[in-house]
Amino acid sequence: MASNSIKPTIKNLREIGAEPLTRWLIAASQERTSMTYGEAKRRLQSEHRFGDIFPTMMGHPAGAAMDNLHDADPTAPLINVLLVKEENRLPGAGVRYYLADRFRKPQLREEQADKKYPDLWRKISEKAMDEVYAYRDWEKLFKRIYGQAYAPDPETVKRQKGRDGREKDGLPRGRSGEGKNHEALRLWVKDNPQKIIGTKAGIVSKTEVELLSGDRVDVVYYGRNKTFAIEVKSRDSNWYDLRRGIYQCVKYDAVLFAQDPRSDPAIEPILVTEEKLDGDLQKLAKRLGIKSVTVPHNRKG
Repeated sequence: MASNSIKPTIKNLREIGAEPLTRWLIAASQERTSMTYGEAKRRLQSEHRFGDIFPTMMGHPAGAAMDNLHDADPTAPLINVLLVKEENRLPGAGVRYYLADRFRKPQLREEQADKKYPDLWRKISEKAMDEVYAYRDWEKLFKRIYGQAYAPDPETVKRQKGRDGREKDGLPRGRSGEGKNHEALRLWVKDNPQKIIGTKAGIVSKTEVELLSGDRVDVVYYGRNKTFAIEVKSRDSNWYDLRRGIYQCVKYDAVLFAQDPRSDPAIEPILVTEEKLDGDLQKLAKRLGIKSVTVPHNRKG
């Protein structure tokens, strides 16, 4: 732990971590989305100087954030349900007391209620999320609690504008400035389908393929019975670039399927990276059905 790091004690997580986490969850509520435990942990460490936080400790700033909101308005919806596990996009067991009390479901107070009552847990969690998304006074509550007007922090603003990553890639129509590492990876993937899908036989490989949506796919392999849409992310990509790459693959899958004239075309999106996805991103890719392939920096052939 760096000498200037904040120790991730329960006290520090509750007293220092609650305010930024509240900001992030309000931003998530306004975008009708959620935030994973892994992302919140990562941002507290990188943006607020916390030392390495054990994942199970993330319930402390989340609980403090919700307790602060309830001190200001006891009827406020449970915004802490927007802090979710990547594998199922549902909150962890730490919110069980909040859910049980708000929705009068005493069984949800039990240890591991999320595993004992999975259907009820999902139903009540999603109901709680609906309340959060419908609520309109989060910014007023934030000002009342923290004594300052709510505004998304600079990193959130960057992400909302799509400038969250470091890699120059992508190239929607009309853009330029592709980075050297991204270009090298893109061209290598184009020339080496056997390293990505296991064969070159019958494959026509093209790069920077424009879709009818106006997007550009880094590489497309046209096979006899399947089309492979490939997004590449070089060593320059940070965590947010990699996450965006997964969602880009989802988009390419949908658009290629929609523009193919056949009744049931086989489309397979693939994310190719030079850095291995972390556990959080592996779970996201698995949940969304996106295959990922990691290739070495120093490649031959």
